[in-house]
Amino acid sequence: MNLPSKDVAILVRDAGMEAMDALNAIVVETEPHLSKEDGKDVRLAVARSISAILDNIVNPVLRSYPDLDVDEDSWGAIAAARARNRVASNA
Repeated sequence: MNLPSKDVAILVRDAGMEAMDALNAIVVETEPHLSKEDGKDVRLAVARSISAILDNIVNPVLRSYPDLDVDEDSWGAIAAARARNRVASNA
């Protein structure tokens, strides 16, 4: 992935983090309503999707800009802030 600047790389990384957080929410929100088998299917689909985002979006950014790697707490804060901002801008 060839991004024109670090600012664009941050946008791509953060959007990838937000997408993975949203996918994880699918598991959390649907699991109580699903059979064990269906829950397993949803978890597997989400895991595959998150893996694809990591492999194709986030990790290439981090290879190009290793200093953009963050710890798990920062990752969650970035994803939550982006989601709040997106919701607020659509209101």
